[in-house]
Amino acid sequence: MRFQYQAILFDCDGVIVDTETLSSEILMRMLAEQGLYLDESTLHRHFTGFTNKENLARAESMLGRPLPDDFSAQFHATFQQAIKSSLEPIAGVPELLAAISCPIAMATNAQREELELKLELINLTETFATRFAVNDVAQGKPAPDLYLKAADALKVAPEHCIVIEDSLAGIKAGVAAGATVLAFSAVLPAQAQLEAGATATFKSMSELMLLLGLK
Repeated sequence: MRFQYQAILFDCDGVIVDTETLSSEILMRMLAEQGLYLDESTLHRHFTGFTNKENLARAESMLGRPLPDDFSAQFHATFQQAIKSSLEPIAGVPELLAAISCPIAMATNAQREELELKLELINLTETFATRFAVNDVAQGKPAPDLYLKAADALKVAPEHCIVIEDSLAGIKAGVAAGATVLAFSAVLPAQAQLEAGATATFKSMSELMLLLGLK
């Protein structure tokens, strides 16, 4: 199966860099310290791909009480320290990006400060010259705003864009924008991604290159 497209719109976390594993481990540990124990399935379905603000509100709802006032700041500081010491592109990403000749953009639910830091750490700031963080739109994923903004910036209609995602929230955002979504199923089950609206899934960047007609 190959696809026709004029531009590719990338998520960041879990697609370009494996920050979602780091983030999930930190969040699970910190929430467990507060008495909220989450299994990986619950975490991936209800927390992965959403904004930090939404995740903390959901955690408070599940916990039945507010989290400590400094919880968000502690999470942010711990996460920043983790990515500064261990962040790398997902295997195959440099080769994938080098093979792409059409316009690309990045659209992420991360805050602008975190987006800029991640791209700087993996030397992809110039590659993703067109990039948008959750600060740039009224609503983050699963709303379509980020992908609509990215497509508009590239001057390509969303229906002519391929969105590369992994989270269920991100997949729904791409579908809502009118794009074709291909989902990286290294962590989340492919069936759940297909049910969320992905047209196809892939387990490696090499497989994605085949789907995109790049090899």
